[in-house]
Amino acid sequence: VRDPKPGGKPAYISPHKDVEIFVSGRRISTEEPLSSSSNVEVRLPSQEPFVNYHVEIVKGGLEAQARLEIHEGFRTHLVDKPPTNRLELETRTEPIKIAPDPERLMEAIREAGVEFGIDREAVESCRERSNRYPFVVARGKPPVPGKDGEIRFLVPLERIVDLPADVLQIDFRDVAKFPDVKQGQAIAIKTHPVPGSPGKAVNGSAIPPSSPKNPKFLAGKGVEFQERNGSTVAVATVSGFPVFAEDSWTVSVDPVFTHRGDVDMASGNIRTSGSVCVLGQVTEGMRVESEGNQEISGAVTEAVVRAGGSVRISGNVFKSTVIAGKDTTWVRKMDDLLRSVEDRAEAILSLEDMYREALERKEAGTPELGDDAVLDELAQIERFRNLALAVSALLKENLSEFPGDIAAQVKETREMLSSAGADIFERAHGISRLLADARAFIDSELLSGKSDVVLPYAQSSTIEASRDVTITGQGAFYCTILAGRAVKTSGSPGLLRSGEVRARELIQVNAAGGQGAAPTVLAVGIDGKILVNTVYPNTVLTVGPQSYRTEETLKSVKASLVEGRLVVATAMGPIEVD
Repeated sequence: VRDPKPGGKPAYISPHKDVEIFVSGRRISTEEPLSSSSNVEVRLPSQEPFVNYHVEIVKGGLEAQARLEIHEGFRTHLVDKPPTNRLELETRTEPIKIAPDPERLMEAIREAGVEFGIDREAVESCRERSNRYPFVVARGKPPVPGKDGEIRFLVPLERIVDLPADVLQIDFRDVAKFPDVKQGQAIAIKTHPVPGSPGKAVNGSAIPPSSPKNPKFLAGKGVEFQERNGSTVAVATVSGFPVFAEDSWTVSVDPVFTHRGDVDMASGNIRTSGSVCVLGQVTEGMRVESEGNQEISGAVTEAVVRAGGSVRISGNVFKSTVIAGKDTTWVRKMDDLLRSVEDRAEAILSLEDMYREALERKEAGTPELGDDAVLDELAQIERFRNLALAVSALLKENLSEFPGDIAAQVKETREMLSSAGADIFERAHGISRLLADARAFIDSELLSGKSDVVLPYAQSSTIEASRDVTITGQGAFYCTILAGRAVKTSGSPGLLRSGEVRARELIQVNAAGGQGAAPTVLAVGIDGKILVNTVYPNTVLTVGPQSYRTEETLKSVKASLVEGRLVVATAMGPIEVD
């Protein structure tokens, strides 16, 4: 600074908004004159660059995110100007950049407690990061979720309607399917929950997996649980109607399917592996079929009712077919043929011990009285001939109803009859052994044929039962009735008229036939009997192969075979049939 010449003006310095100017130790805020003795100090602003590192653990400990606050520095420089008597400072600013330091970032990560899953590449990349967005610097290991337990049903639980698209004609009586299972059938399967695996947070702590759901699953009536391949399977212990109660998570099987209403086009036909209770009628053209019993509260009209068990109908039956139990005609015939073979084999074997003892005495020369009759070859030949005829009659019948292995054993009896080197007793023993399984099978089938039909009245219908048919009301008119054991009437008048009634053992009715009516046929097996309080003319009584047609009204009738002849006992005395 130079002082002015005499009469001249001093130099001045003006304040600057970004620069602190001190003159002789005092900061100026307005234009200030200067002299050569003035001490001028200019303080230029500056700032060193720096970075703030922020690290936060987020997402339940599965991530650590870093956020950078980058602050650039600067330095201020004075711009040179030519000498002037009024100095206005001019400055320029020089920025000072800074790059984030990975080592400093690592320190911040450690200070935040992060020790697992650190992404070294992400840390190193901080040099190129801006301070706008956070970025992930560590990732934990998420827990592996478990698998929920699940219940899956293998059969429908509701009535479904199936309309096939590729069929031109559809019987709408058969499009509805009711829920149904057979004994031993799997109804539902529950897969057990599978636990998950724990994870690891970025701070090193374990993250437990969520507990998988384990739905409640209970076995109710008619169901048992079985463990198969790590799953619980609900298996039906009875045939019937499957039910699942959502409130208690219980699966059960009701052996009786109850249909509340008529069986008609709206309901469709009913078929079930269990039993059926129909609280209504069975209408024209409909079918009710079950493997168990049936109870029908209303009438059955021009319909088919078929049950593996018994059938009880409270209403009348018109122009319908009612069948209870499977057809046992073949079983009963096979029972007779087997019994014939067994009786003839027993007739031979009952003499075996006496024959062998008599033969030993004869060979020892010490015969006893009666030994010759026991050793009579002609008598032996006749007994063996009777056995051979019985076996031949058995082999002529259809054996395909037997299980395959049993049918094969029955057929082997032919070779046993002609077995070389075996005497008559050894052959009889062999035949008995070969037929033992067949006898057990037939006995089992006979015991299973215990199905009855009970109804009040039937007209123009076919009624069949593997055991008994009982008519509790007016009777049966123009019907075909077949029973494995007996046909009975218990109501009033209990009349069978103009039809055919056949039973193996017994027909016991109040009245049969009628004046001017078509013939009424009552027929029983060879060991059966017919009991009728009143028999009207034109009624045929048949026992085994013999028959008698009535020409007048008879009272208190009993028909049976006596010493092979048909005898019809009446209130007026017996009638012997030639």
